[in-house]
Amino acid sequence: PDLVIGLATQLKAERQRVETLTQDVAMLGAKTLDQEKELEAAAPKVLFADSVSASESSILVRELAIILKQNGIEIGQQRLFEWLRNNGYLCVRGESHNLPTQRAMELKLFEIKKTSITQPDGTVFVTSTTKVTTKGQQYFVNQFLYGRA
Repeated sequence: PDLVIGLATQLKAERQRVETLTQDVAMLGAKTLDQEKELEAAAPKVLFADSVSASESSILVRELAIILKQNGIEIGQQRLFEWLRNNGYLCVRGESHNLPTQRAMELKLFEIKKTSITQPDGTVFVTSTTKVTTKGQQYFVNQFLYGRA
């Protein structure tokens, strides 16, 4: 009788173990399905981020606004410039208006393109154009697409 009781107890413990394992497998299956859905939803964003990282050239802020717009962010060039100024990436006043702040340059988010223009009367002046680096493109896309903007 002791052997039968021992075997019955062991059988009961094994059944509970099998039941627990079955529940664990079901829970893991549900988790995997959720993760697959998340990956599927993120695929276009990953593809976009990869395409930006493959680019080796800087772009104008206007072009960044277009890229963001194509990815569902309702922003245009003027609002993007305003956002960049309000969030400390571009200078607000004076001759430095819309040029990168020191912090933004240290983060390597922008570069400045200088162009010399000669007037018909012979005077020369230099213009500065703010361009978004590939690192900056990825940085700002992440800011906007992942809710950090």
